[in-house]
Amino acid sequence: MERKNKDKNKEEIHKLILFNESTGTESKLFEPEPLEYVDQEDKINMVYKLVPFGGNYLYSLLITNQSDDSITEVKIRINFPGFFKLCRSTPPTLILESFESEEDENNNEQKEIEQQQVVMEFESLEANSKKQINLYLCPLFLEEKGTIRSFVTFVNNADFIRAIDTDAIPIQFDPFSIERKIIPSSEIKQFLEKPWIKKAIKSIGIGIDSQFDENYFFEQINKIVESNNFQLIVKDQNNKISWFYGTDLVSGNDILIICQVLNRKIEWLVASSNPYLLITLLTKFITVFEIDMIMVSQIESEEQIFTLECKYCGNILAYFPFKGESIECNNCNYEQVVWN
Repeated sequence: MERKNKDKNKEEIHKLILFNESTGTESKLFEPEPLEYVDQEDKINMVYKLVPFGGNYLYSLLITNQSDDSITEVKIRINFPGFFKLCRSTPPTLILESFESEEDENNNEQKEIEQQQVVMEFESLEANSKKQINLYLCPLFLEEKGTIRSFVTFVNNADFIRAIDTDAIPIQFDPFSIERKIIPSSEIKQFLEKPWIKKAIKSIGIGIDSQFDENYFFEQINKIVESNNFQLIVKDQNNKISWFYGTDLVSGNDILIICQVLNRKIEWLVASSNPYLLITLLTKFITVFEIDMIMVSQIESEEQIFTLECKYCGNILAYFPFKGESIECNNCNYEQVVWN
């Protein structure tokens, strides 16, 4: 009797641990739940910088989407001071707007600072992608100070509007004080070939209907450099080119200046190990030149001074074309009209 009960229990247990044939055929593969939401917090970032770029400043803004979903209705606003002129940008499709002036909190008189605003819009920024914006900014004068700052709004994958911004980058031009310094003309080439020497050039044309007097303008740009206490090293009157040298007592950097009038262009080339000093000096030379030319009635306003940089790539144009004529850039082959 006891053996019979054991066999019966064994049979029942056996039934519990065996799978029926139909159970195996009806089983389904495991399917994970779909990802209905991707957390995008702290996954949308901005990297930004303001650096010297020749005779101008380059403001670069990189927006990265490190999440696994896209963002939409991306709107970018970049505010910068009114003493900058936007030379060009990448991408070139943007809107330049006036911006309400802000008060200088560091000034007891609460002086208002003129602002400008660049606006760009993109339909979307895909998952694990990035977008870079470059603004090339030309200083118009040196006496003011301000800040540059970026703001971005977008719609995340949960249909919420989000906003992020950057810290403000302060902008103030450093003062300089030049001491004359004499070097042999044979050392000019050696100075320019030193690997740590940076170079920048400003090339301008004057929109006047009268005959362009190369000798007159060559003398004027030489006087401007000499008035800033640079030492004349060599002057070639026939070819309208001269070299000056000096040391900045503030930074301790040596500086080489080359003045030239060629193909109806007026040019200053500055070389030094300090890239910020290049921008300050070139801005100083051009602003003084504009004031002097207005005072002697050569021009009526600074709007008659044209910067001869390609509007697309920034390369210096080969010559200053006549009014209404187009010129092709030697670097990117972009055809443009400088003076309308």
